[in-house]
Amino acid sequence: MTMHDYAKKSQFKDMIQAMCNGEVNGSDMYYVYAYLAKEKGYDDVYEAIMANAAEDAYHGGRYGAMLGKGKEQEEEFWKALVGFYKLEAGAETKLQKMADQAREAGEEALAREIEASIEEENEHTRRLAKVFDAHGIKY
Repeated sequence: MTMHDYAKKSQFKDMIQAMCNGEVNGSDMYYVYAYLAKEKGYDDVYEAIMANAAEDAYHGGRYGAMLGKGKEQEEEFWKALVGFYKLEAGAETKLQKMADQAREAGEEALAREIEASIEEENEHTRRLAKVFDAHGIKY
């Protein structure tokens, strides 16, 4: 049995929605504080917060799936993930353009921060390609 779209039938739909919102918003703020902790050199705080943020983001995904977010059917599931892949694969060009615009406007620090995401976005692409290849998914 899948829990996808379960909340639609549940008397607890509003509660599940509130839990989803809390987890998603909480993970977002955890990531903000992780970034700030890293800037301050609090590596131990960064590590703890990153773990909490990832788990809370997953919790938000769990409740989101119960609310019917995402695609549960096999073909639609893979199609959605290929869509993510395409966005990730195009990120470097877009991010570099944004960084270049910031740099041209004299905001070097901002340009460097934008560029810092590029390799991570490329890694997202590689991770997805690896699982697509393992599952025979064309992308």
